[in-house]
Amino acid sequence: MVLANRIAEKIVVISGQDRKSYLHGQVTQDLNLLNESTFLWSGHCNAKGKLWSVHKLIASDESYLLLASESEANQSFSELKKYGVFSKAEFELSETLHTIGLIAQSTSEIESLLSISFGERNLVSFDLGYALQLANGLVELVIAEDKLAALESKITIEAHENDWLAATIKAGLPRLSAETLDEFVPQMVNLQAIGGISFNKGCYTGQETVARMKYLGKNKRAMYSLFAKEQTIESASEVEIQLGENWRRAGKITNIAVTAEGTFVQAVLPNDTSEQAQLRIKDLEESHLCVTPLPYTLED
Repeated sequence: MVLANRIAEKIVVISGQDRKSYLHGQVTQDLNLLNESTFLWSGHCNAKGKLWSVHKLIASDESYLLLASESEANQSFSELKKYGVFSKAEFELSETLHTIGLIAQSTSEIESLLSISFGERNLVSFDLGYALQLANGLVELVIAEDKLAALESKITIEAHENDWLAATIKAGLPRLSAETLDEFVPQMVNLQAIGGISFNKGCYTGQETVARMKYLGKNKRAMYSLFAKEQTIESASEVEIQLGENWRRAGKITNIAVTAEGTFVQAVLPNDTSEQAQLRIKDLEESHLCVTPLPYTLED
């Protein structure tokens, strides 16, 4: 069975003669690695190396597409446009491209539904748009508005994104909330673990901080996936950890998804947090958060 959710994302379209050279100097990823069968995770930082957005990049025929949550896309769009006036690059927040999340037990179910095949690729261009394989059984679609009806003839699309957000949290895929922009360097949200940082591409905004974190071992935080059986946690900002008989601030929450299964929480915590740690939501003493295993290693 395949579930479909509308995703609260926006797409920034970067076009113009200088689009590659300009964007290459702004993001953590090497744009030379983009091709018709590959999308890339990437980050967009301020001068201090703090993230404005974590996003996915696609190279289309005449432009780059930057996919991110609404708050991240709005921030990156504003910053890219601000400094792009000095280059031959154009920027647009698309009103006609939409993102749909598909969830299944395996990617093969989604391939069958859409009549596509990923093979060794993580990006497929097909008659409805683009399909990005984020993890096994987790595929994001980029579809033009006039193609939505064709997709809806194949599957019912739910208006909310809770199931999708929960699935991405379980998969350890980072997304920043409006409250956590300008707060974390890329390694603090595990961007290096999902291949979202190139350490060989040369200079980009914030690169000095990102390199220092890697080569001097200065990063002490990471993004964790947490789970609570309670279904009453709809909003929260901080996680606390039990140390002896006391509770201390452990870190900041970036996302919460309440589902029938329970509540999935994504939070940035000390990178030595163990799976046995006793955690709770700040100001919610009866809550109990379990650390769930990430599908990748946090080692460089």
